[in-house]
Amino acid sequence: MVEAFVAYLAGLRKASPHTIEAYRRDLEGLQAFCRAQYGFDPFAGPEAWAQLGRPALWAWLSAFPRASTRARKVAAVRRFDAYVRQVLRKPGLSWRPATPRLPRGLPRALPEKHLLATLERLSEQPQDFVTLRDRLALELLYGCGLRRSEVASLKVEQVHFSLRQLHILGKGSKWRVIPLYDEVEALLKAYLAHRTKLGVQHSFLLCTEKGAPLYPKALYRLVRRYLGTHPHALRHSIATHLLGRGASVQAVKELLGHSSLATTQKYLAITPQALKEAYLRLHPRA
Repeated sequence: MVEAFVAYLAGLRKASPHTIEAYRRDLEGLQAFCRAQYGFDPFAGPEAWAQLGRPALWAWLSAFPRASTRARKVAAVRRFDAYVRQVLRKPGLSWRPATPRLPRGLPRALPEKHLLATLERLSEQPQDFVTLRDRLALELLYGCGLRRSEVASLKVEQVHFSLRQLHILGKGSKWRVIPLYDEVEALLKAYLAHRTKLGVQHSFLLCTEKGAPLYPKALYRLVRRYLGTHPHALRHSIATHLLGRGASVQAVKELLGHSSLATTQKYLAITPQALKEAYLRLHPRA
């Protein structure tokens, strides 16, 4: 059942590879736990799934100390139960797994001066292939607000110089358009000239010196090396910096590809006080 479920996610739901792998790992973990502790496989069929009880699920979850980890695993269970009900047309669980309460946290943004200084230092180095690629990766993550997976999967044909746009395929297979600003446009042209000389045989934009696609883990290491943080912190940073400079919440939402305005609004908590006051004073729902 787990394999059929992940095939459904990949096929009809168009879920990201990261989401699919996380759900597979979580459900297989629950399966192994139930087999070892209770001698039954909840994924043997819809009838077996309906027999999964609260005590078994909570016993499995108790092994994970972090609330965020437990919440993700509960999300996998709820998504699978919805699959049983809606796709297989079977009763599913007779109870609804509750999501653990998560402590409210604010995304951390890097200081604007620190980020810009790092990019400036890179621009002053000899512009070989690796330096151009690393600069471009940082500009895409920060300047364009792309997710790590979006940068890794970005293809050459998604760059439109005539329109001065990037066409990004984001979460839920939704497309969005990112305008090319002068710095990233110049970087793209210089990088692509070097990339052509390598004789790359695939269409992925970013690649290694040997021409292989640059995978998400390599992007993580790249950001860690230059900025001492993770790629998603650059998305947090551009959202915070844009709002701090007076950009509208709706514009930032469209840039980042958030499905809900509430996701973007959380950045207001870490922007300058004047912006927060204006938002609360002028917003019709505030």
